[in-house]
Formats: sequence, C-alpha cells, structure tokens
Amino acid sequence: MNDFTFINEELHSLTEQGLRRELKTILTAGGPWAELAGGKRVLQFGSNNYLGLANHPEIINANKSAASKYGVGSTGSRLLSGTTELHVKLEKAIAEFEGTESAIFFSSGYAANVGVLSALVSKEDAIYSDELNHASIIDGIKLSGANKFIYNHNDCKNLEELLLNNKDKYKKSFIVTDSVFSMDGDIAPLEEIAKLAEKYNCITLVDEAHATGIFGKNNSGLLEELNLQQYFPLKIGTCSKAIGIEGGFCAGPKEVIDLLQNKARSFMFSTSTSPAITGAILKSIELIKDGNWRKEKLWQNAKLLYTGLKKNYKLKLNKFITPIICIYFNTTEEVMHISDRLFHEYHIWAPAIRPPSVKKPRIRLTPIATHSEDDINYVIKAFDHLSKDIKAEPLSLEVRH
Repeated sequence: MNDFTFINEELHSLTEQGLRRELKTILTAGGPWAELAGGKRVLQFGSNNYLGLANHPEIINANKSAASKYGVGSTGSRLLSGTTELHVKLEKAIAEFEGTESAIFFSSGYAANVGVLSALVSKEDAIYSDELNHASIIDGIKLSGANKFIYNHNDCKNLEELLLNNKDKYKKSFIVTDSVFSMDGDIAPLEEIAKLAEKYNCITLVDEAHATGIFGKNNSGLLEELNLQQYFPLKIGTCSKAIGIEGGFCAGPKEVIDLLQNKARSFMFSTSTSPAITGAILKSIELIKDGNWRKEKLWQNAKLLYTGLKKNYKLKLNKFITPIICIYFNTTEEVMHISDRLFHEYHIWAPAIRPPSVKKPRIRLTPIATHSEDDINYVIKAFDHLSKDIKAEPLSLEVRH
C-alpha cells in the first residue's frame, strides 16, 4: 500500500512557514491587466512579458499560419521527425540576432542551461558559478558532475581567489553567470569576468535570459550593449521573456552547436517545440529587430517606477535600474502581508518571492512596455499608502543604467 503521509506532513510544514504556494488562474491574454478565475481584475506586475509581445496580433497570426501549414504538434524529437523548416529558420534567425555562427533551440530556457552544461562539462572539469545564478544553471552543474566552485555574488575578487587556488588542477575551467539576475535585477560585472577568463584560460558561458530584447543597439542583450560579444562567444537565451513566447537557445560557434545536437540530452530526448510556437518566435524576433520603441517605453516605465519608489525612504530597493525592481523585507510574514494587501485591496498583482527561491524575502515588480504612466503611478501611490505597515530601514542606493 502506498503511504503518502510524509507528503501531507511536508505540505503542512510549508503552510506553517508561510512558504506554500498556490496557483492563480488567468483568463485573459498577457498584458498590463489580467482577469483571474473568479472575476478579479488585477494590474499585472509579475510577468516577464517585458516588451508586451505575448499577445501581439502579428505574432498570433504567425502562430496560426504555422499551425495551418505544419500542424499543432511536431510529432517527434529534433533528431527524429521533429525538425521542420521553421525550426531551421529559427535557429538561423537566432544566430543572426545574436551575432554568432550557429544556434540550437530548446523547449525552454531551463532545458537549454541543463542541456548545455551537462553536455559540455564533465567530472574532470571545474565550473565557477555566481551564487545567485538561476536554478537551471545550478541543476545543469549538478548533472555535469563537474567540480563546482561558487563565488560570492558579483564578487570578482572572490572569483579570482578561487581561480588562483585551483589553477591547472582541472582539464577545463568554465565561468558561468547570468548577465541580469532574475531575482535581484542587478547586472554581472562582465568586463571583469572577461579579463579573469582570459587570464586563467577559462571558457565563459553567460545566460542572457533577462537581457535579450531589452539591451543593446540591436536588442540582442547586455553583451552587445557593453561591446563584449567577442569575449563571450557562447551564450544562453530564452524566448519566454522579452520575446514573449516560450523556449530557450544556445548561440555560439558551429562546432559547439554541432556537439550539443549530439550530446545535450534535454535536446535529444524531448519532443520538438510545435511549429506554431516556432513560427511565432520568428515573427517576434523580426518585430524586435525592426523597432526600438517598445524597449524605450519599457525603460521609461522602469525608471519612472524605480525613482517613484525610491522617494519612499522606508523601501529597500535593489541598486540597479532594470526592468526587475525588488523591494526587500525582513521576514516572510511581512512580505506576504504587503503582497496580499496589494492584491486584495489595490488589485495589484505583485508576487512575494520567498525562501527557498531567495534568501531574503522581497516583492519583485516587473514593469512592461504596455503599462501606462497611470499604471506606474498607481503602484507608487499604493506603496506610499502601505508605508505604515513596512518596517524596512533606509538603504543607500547606487543607480546605474
């Protein structure tokens, strides 16, 4: 007889700690406002739909067109029957967009990181990883079996100490980092990392998930904006954030991509993404390349929200203006109280991020290009009204963009 008593005990423990999550069902297309099951309409500040493309009519039409021609399912894995001409076109478009020789498309950004790291790195190698890297990087490192060294967040001095202490001990060495960190919104010191990689003969891998589409002259990411592409030839990206759809990719040298097609298990043993999704992504990349107004509006909204919240001395904010704006709290109880009041009293969906996802509880706000100025100001006023319930102390701020 199967005994799942331990499951109920664990669920009870999560509830007692205020860590049990519940799903909210959305009834409308992704946008600045969302209607939820039960009829509640909320101002959405918890999505990653940075450019507001998730429900763009041209992308929806491209999705329909691809489904009409190729069907709704890909019928197999990429190495069997799951590679349509749209998949080939998409990988060429991604490589062109990222300025690399080649690219490989995965079913998600998570699958991309797990597949790439477990394919390229072995137990004879070393990986140096920022302590706040995304969970998919952490899991990819575990699967690789490599010797892992975790350096303090954005601390290149600590990174160099680890590199120096382990010099010449391993067959290959990799430095892995997010470019924009998903739960803090801050930016990796990519120039310093590039110098250390050259000095200690390391291969670099950068996850541009939260930078693709919103940084750089051609919108390919932070590496382009900082003119560092030549120092980071291998990059991970996702199509589920600014691109507004789903899937992930790795862009880089052709020989690396060829190897990933033959060794990345999350690519080899997953059913290929549907042609309809592939067609939609192609159209989204085209729209991102053709105009910057969405990116400019996104940054305008992010700066307006950040500077408005900054005026409230009781709020602890992250130190960078990016489209990920975090307000830190001392306890899980406090962050849940504020998030719940925002939701129930002000109709603002501003998710509380709690342990174990992060060490320090926070509300993570993500403005998007289709928010209006009134939307942004409403959120600022809501936090002003809730200030009496916030116990945070003032924090000195360093603003960069």
